Amino acid sequence: MRLFYAMLAPLLWGTCYATISAYFRDWSPFVLATWRALPAGILLLLIKPTLPKIHELPAIALVAFINIALFFTLLFKSALKLPSSLVGVAMLALPVVGLFFMLTVYKVKPSRVQLGSSAILITSCAYLFQSSASPISVDSVIYLISAMVVLIFGSIISNRVMKKINWWKLVTWQLILGGLFLLPLAYFNFQLSGKGYANPFVFDSIGQMLALGWLIIGVTSISYAVYFYSIPLVTTSELSFCGTLNPMLAMFLGVTLMGDNLNSLQLLIMLIMVISNISTQYYQYRKAKTNQATALVTAESTSNL
Repeated sequence: MRLFYAMLAPLLWGTCYATISAYFRDWSPFVLATWRALPAGILLLLIKPTLPKIHELPAIALVAFINIALFFTLLFKSALKLPSSLVGVAMLALPVVGLFFMLTVYKVKPSRVQLGSSAILITSCAYLFQSSASPISVDSVIYLISAMVVLIFGSIISNRVMKKINWWKLVTWQLILGGLFLLPLAYFNFQLSGKGYANPFVFDSIGQMLALGWLIIGVTSISYAVYFYSIPLVTTSELSFCGTLNPMLAMFLGVTLMGDNLNSLQLLIMLIMVISNISTQYYQYRKAKTNQATALVTAESTSNL
């Protein structure tokens, strides 16, 4: 069951891009981010009421700002302008951002296999964006890369905060506080931007209402609760592998349900990216297991001396 929980959240997140592409193209990204976060947090609070202690609020507020207010905004500002399959393509290259972060912050050098995989992912990603039949704006790409950086940084901060704060409390209140941070931005962006965004309280169809409900309940409330619950239950390698399901599903839904216009070569390159990502993670997993076994044998040999 632990792997099921770890896989469920990325699968739910993988439906996000197709959902907003199909139903919310003309919405303000700030309004959509607020709709996604605040009701989802309130729902979790109703399911299991909990209140943060005063000394816990700064840490929760920091996580809420990074993981919810900042990440949701950057993600939606890009995803509302890009085909859902390309958002998945970019997210499949997330390990490259992670390696760069580990190198610059923690001075951890990547292996040759990781460097080779990174080269494949970057080259493939660049080609797919450049050859896209849909118009790609520079700002949407910048927003997407920024969202990936924020995602990595937010994950590191969250893991540290979870050691001191109950996971349910953290999930619930990061969504609530993140939504509250977004609320004034959503209001001013909708009222003063002059871009003619759709009214977020008037729905075009029952389908759009159901899509918003799915975005709040499935893609946010359930997925975040399940993800944070699964973090202590699985290894880092297992969590990373399960995370690959998010972009894979986004790419699949973009090609099948959303009808993203891709030729055979582009589909082949997407498959190469998937294989490169998964095989590299498997190699790193086997390498870590081997090193662990070697260390264990060495320790046992030493203890018998």
